[in-house]
Amino acid sequence: MSEHVASRLQPARWTIGGPGLGLLAVAALAAFPLLVSNRFYMHVGNMLLINSIVAVGFGLISRTGQLSLSHAAFMGLGAYASALLSIRYELPPILTMFLAAALCALVAYSLGRIILRLRGVYFVLVTFLIGQIFHLLLLDFSDLTRGANGLVGIPPMAIFGARLTSQATFYWFALASVVVIVTLAALLLRSPTGRAFASIEENITLAAASGINTARYQSVAFAIGSAVAGLGGALYAHYMRFISPDGFTFWVSVSFVVMVVVGGRKTMAGWLLGAAFITPLPEVLRDAQAFQQISYGLILILVLMFLPGGLTSLRRRANIAGAGKIGG
Repeated sequence: MSEHVASRLQPARWTIGGPGLGLLAVAALAAFPLLVSNRFYMHVGNMLLINSIVAVGFGLISRTGQLSLSHAAFMGLGAYASALLSIRYELPPILTMFLAAALCALVAYSLGRIILRLRGVYFVLVTFLIGQIFHLLLLDFSDLTRGANGLVGIPPMAIFGARLTSQATFYWFALASVVVIVTLAALLLRSPTGRAFASIEENITLAAASGINTARYQSVAFAIGSAVAGLGGALYAHYMRFISPDGFTFWVSVSFVVMVVVGGRKTMAGWLLGAAFITPLPEVLRDAQAFQQISYGLILILVLMFLPGGLTSLRRRANIAGAGKIGG
């Protein structure tokens, strides 16, 4: 097998029911601010879209068989870079957002050329260490990051001078960003590069023996996924207009792992569905008080026990059940 043969591998599917269902979902999401006036629900909707972007970034990294626990660190790097550039140099947020994503890609690619030589648990441990070091740097460089007090006064997102200060206008901008990111990610996964990702995930030893430069492709995936995380972090910074180290901890990285696994790691639809399921879950369980974390963990365990392929496997099971009834 060569890269030409690897290009024949089936790419990851990115919708559950095809482009038609995807367009219908986008239309329904676009109408959300017109139907909901509650500010809390709008906030959850905005966070869901931001988390969807970051989850797509994590999913792209996982397509080469790697599990990164530094994802929140790159989200934080994008958030702090965009915020500082817009505060200190008064650059427009629409520009700083892409500069922050480029910085994340550069840092991730440079680190990836070194740490991606590791495999399995060793790579996971190193990415965990990167996340912890980043968190300590945010606290120690207080002259730049304001330490534990966090950055305040971050300007809101603006397009052609129009400031997106309302939740609804930011929501539509975030939704458009999700559509663009998902479309570009789908094109990537359907390209020869994306199929090389899939062959590396399937069997890295066989892929390397077949002539695929596994180190380069894994570094590219790590850079792209981290850039997408940085983009999501920049959106988060200009939406919240306040960021602190507590927003980018190890547990934030774990939450994105959970999103991708619960939704379905093999499909982009699963990444998005996982973000849609996990983001509002803590708020839904908030009334459980002392049992909130127990309930949260129990739901995740049940999903993984009965749906090991993630929530997207529900459709496949429904099709099998329907075929069984017809056959009967």
